[in-house]
Amino acid sequence: MTVSGTSSPSTSAAGSLVATARRELALRGAGALSFRRLAAAGGVTPATLSYHLGSKMRIVAALVEAERALDRARHAAWRARFDGLAWFDPPALAALVELYLDEGAADEAAGGARLGSLVWADLMLRAHVDEDVAGLVRPWIGERRAFWRDLLDGRIEDAGAWAEAILAYAADEGIHTLANGARPDYRLLRRMAIERLAHRLAPAARGGLGGAAAFDALVRRLDPAIGLPGPEAGSDLLAPGRRRDIAGAACALILDEGAEAVTHRAVGERAGVPASTVAYHFRSGPDLLRAGQEMVYLVAQNRAPAPGEDSVERRYAVVVRGTLSIGLAAARDPSLAAQAIDLRRLRGENLFRTLRPGRARLEPLDGQVVALVAIGAGALAGAEGGGPDRRQALVDWLTSPLAD
Repeated sequence: MTVSGTSSPSTSAAGSLVATARRELALRGAGALSFRRLAAAGGVTPATLSYHLGSKMRIVAALVEAERALDRARHAAWRARFDGLAWFDPPALAALVELYLDEGAADEAAGGARLGSLVWADLMLRAHVDEDVAGLVRPWIGERRAFWRDLLDGRIEDAGAWAEAILAYAADEGIHTLANGARPDYRLLRRMAIERLAHRLAPAARGGLGGAAAFDALVRRLDPAIGLPGPEAGSDLLAPGRRRDIAGAACALILDEGAEAVTHRAVGERAGVPASTVAYHFRSGPDLLRAGQEMVYLVAQNRAPAPGEDSVERRYAVVVRGTLSIGLAAARDPSLAAQAIDLRRLRGENLFRTLRPGRARLEPLDGQVVALVAIGAGALAGAEGGGPDRRQALVDWLTSPLAD
């Protein structure tokens, strides 16, 4: 296909169909990429769609090619925007990250890249479970990494580490910005995290907006949106029985197929029970998704096993793919905003307890920033096929100013 310029009627038709597929994927997820649905959305027959674009994977490949071209143009504009800046001090770095996230969540009509950000998030997470998609996404991640390295090189100490940290942070926070970016309390919470990140958690830079009292007050203001259980709180999903089994099946679906896959029928098939039994225990779709989300959180707290083969890395996959998939679903469906904000405000609670030994100056906001970077790094590693070593090296670098 051609991205710009003069094209033949055939390539114009293909470009129009790719644009339709892009919108369907962005707004409805990969399930919308069936030939029947795409043909209906594009106003053509399935045979016409097949003639122009071939298989479903060829459609995804054409989408990624077009998105990478748009990304390159967007990043060229960002390089030009900062041409006159010789050094990124913490305020400049914070402004850069905040503006980048806001542009990624803004509608295209307002000069933003929202549809592209939704496509990026969907395919980044889908690459965890689909090697064909992963093969398309890995070069895209490489280009984004190269952008950050190029932008920061010579303008900040440890430019390579900063590039990895910002790439990872944006992979997580970008999804939450898509879901709750218009909400003032979320924006304030995000600003606190960005400022703390820009100072690399340095204790000397604390106070003001990022002070412990202000952070705690904001978290309390957001607590609880849907009442996920804290680390010491009880949960009926911990008790053996049908409700726990169904919630575990919902958690597995979130992990393997994304939050949009959580329906009574699909969960029933995964749990081996009729859909009516699922509906008896969790009446509505939001009730069922909340149960799956609660199970994600219980796994993150190490109070419940991960679905399937339980292991440290499988539990981490539940945290990464489970939480980000719910955030992505909320970006598409505003009625799920409460689910997304609960997962965002709880970022770092468990990691704070893990990191505190040997880091007495660590604060809850620090734990949240490290969690955002670590989960984003996990999302990228899941797409690229990397193990935990790079993620751990990034966490160690970020927290080194807090070492006792």
